[in-house]
Amino acid sequence: MISKVFITGQTFAETCRYVFQEQKEGIKQHPAAQGLENQSKQAVVLYAEGVRRHDHQLMAEDFARQHRFTPEKEKPVFHGMLSFPAGENPGDSRMIEIARKYLEEIGMTRTQFAIVKHTDKEHLHMHIIANRVDNDGRIIGKGLIIERGIKAAQKLTREYKLTPEHTKNLGKTHLDALHEPDAYRYRLYQAIKELLPRSHTLADLEKGLLEQGISTRYRYDRQTGARQGISFRIEQYCFQGSKVDPAYSLRNLTATLELKQQPEQKLQLEKEKQQNEEQSLERSWKQRHSLGLGL
Repeated sequence: MISKVFITGQTFAETCRYVFQEQKEGIKQHPAAQGLENQSKQAVVLYAEGVRRHDHQLMAEDFARQHRFTPEKEKPVFHGMLSFPAGENPGDSRMIEIARKYLEEIGMTRTQFAIVKHTDKEHLHMHIIANRVDNDGRIIGKGLIIERGIKAAQKLTREYKLTPEHTKNLGKTHLDALHEPDAYRYRLYQAIKELLPRSHTLADLEKGLLEQGISTRYRYDRQTGARQGISFRIEQYCFQGSKVDPAYSLRNLTATLELKQQPEQKLQLEKEKQQNEEQSLERSWKQRHSLGLGL
């Protein structure tokens, strides 16, 4: 099982419509009496908490109503996906258990959410929509949520004795399960994640990404010329750093790299201090020797 977190900036209305497959299927509404319980449909709501489940517009309205508790939260939508290898089907009840535990692992608790199963691919997968404004009006789901999702999926794969995705199958699943822009976004996330521990400056990171065919671009302040933002181009797609992951905004990348530089800078300062002290002692000795005080 693998995890994918979509960082698209879409609204609840857009996300719910997509997850209900309204655009793809051309269905205007899922009737409460039959639509979502009909297993022949490609999108089935397995479970929902705090939102209405029989219509994507009503569901979106419920999510949006809670968002109004904290309107300053610009991107309140959490949209994740858990995908199983081809041929594996844990069953609806177990999928609900897995999804609920997944939300707990990534810190998305005490909030509205919906779990929707998709059967439109050769491999089974489920979408999870949750509100990043919780039931008390607090903002949740901060930080490296993509990485937390990956670790949560790995943990739950072991806990439920699911089939682990090997490298070859993992790549195939990503290509099948993700829309093309999101597949490229995920590749970019992985590239930065692998290079960042080995990079000491943004220039180091740029060089490593360029070797993988990924170029780096900056947005500059027109008046001061200072860097204000960062984006990455991978083939035909360009993503802002913060859209890849909040940790990859220009500000957060700079802060991460500066923290790594601090031990090196401290060591360099101590070395320079020691050299200055040795030079000072040497000058003092020579001065005393020239005056005959050291004889």
